[in-house]
Amino acid sequence: MPIPHPRQPDQIDQHVGHQVRLRRKARHMSMKELAQSLGITYQQVQKYETGSNRIPVSRLAFIAELLGGSPGDFYDDVSAPAFAETPQQAFSTLSSEKRRLLNAFDAIPTAVAKNALLDIADQMAAPYVPQKNE
Repeated sequence: MPIPHPRQPDQIDQHVGHQVRLRRKARHMSMKELAQSLGITYQQVQKYETGSNRIPVSRLAFIAELLGGSPGDFYDDVSAPAFAETPQQAFSTLSSEKRRLLNAFDAIPTAVAKNALLDIADQMAAPYVPQKNE
């Protein structure tokens, strides 16, 4: 595996950012809410989620805490080799049902279809999700 330039994000950065986005949306948290919790701008959160900027490890740990997981959760299904010669093991605590749902979501090819599925899931979950005080 070629080593990326130190200041350029690679596929793993993009994968981690995508996982952050999925978990943030699953928590019904806006980019602005996450940014405020982290003390950064929502534009920076957007750059993290698209993988255009790398997430510092200390910030990733805090993001994981805010989203109810561990930093290793964001590396699930990463196919890059680990520090040794073998592929990296998954750190996940996700149930098989949640993993199946995330894998199916990742396989949807268009943003329009993904957003439609998210809308359906939001509607189905609405009666069970506590409403925030606005």
